[in-house]
Amino acid sequence: MKYICYCDMVTEEDIVNAIKKGARTLKDIKNMTGAMTHCDCKNKNPKGT
Repeated sequence: MKYICYCDMVTEEDIVNAIKKGARTLKDIKNMTGAMTHCDCKNKNPKGT
């Protein structure tokens, strides 16, 4: 499993599924997956970014 958004535990698969279900913009993806809504990357992302 590859996380794209550690803060909201959104995986690459979640994003691909959102696109398959009709997401066409970043806003659509954010709305459908919850990605990038609780930013705490410095603490949750292993890379610290």
